[in-house]
Amino acid sequence: MNKISAARQSSLKTALVSAFAVGATAFSGGANAASASATATATVVAPIAIAKAADLNFGSFYPGAASGTVDVNTNNSRSVTGGVLAASGGAAVTAAKFDVTGAASATYTINYASGVTLLGPGAPMALTQISDLTGAGGATALAATGALGAGGTQSIHLGGSLAVAANQAPGVYTGNISATVVYN
Repeated sequence: MNKISAARQSSLKTALVSAFAVGATAFSGGANAASASATATATVVAPIAIAKAADLNFGSFYPGAASGTVDVNTNNSRSVTGGVLAASGGAAVTAAKFDVTGAASATYTINYASGVTLLGPGAPMALTQISDLTGAGGATALAATGALGAGGTQSIHLGGSLAVAANQAPGVYTGNISATVVYN
């Protein structure tokens, strides 16, 4: 019986050694594996925003027997044409100013309200808008695009030409102008 049991023990030892060898071979494949990792990042850009800093004010003027215009340039200068005469006093003449904020150095598109008229006690007065991004004056059209500076800011200066009818009825006339900005 000792011989049988010794044979079984030998068989059992051989089976265990074989199992260990097979397992070691399986684990040795894992020892040759490699892994790496990467970092995932995302940058959330500050939303673009626009705020009114000043209203467009044409000041006071006298209508004449002939039609004309009152023009306010982006540098707050005013001129009149045709039958219109500038009047002194009253509110200061100013171009509108909109401050744009957002991501530094980002570019954007500007859209303006169209068909703006000033309404009051007499005939509506049509406004032809002009704008620039410096407030230096001399603007003859609407700025269509802008670029925020390193600090993420820029201003839009908006003036225009107001069509005044002959013998325009006296009173206060108002209308809404607006600018909308969107990142490119």
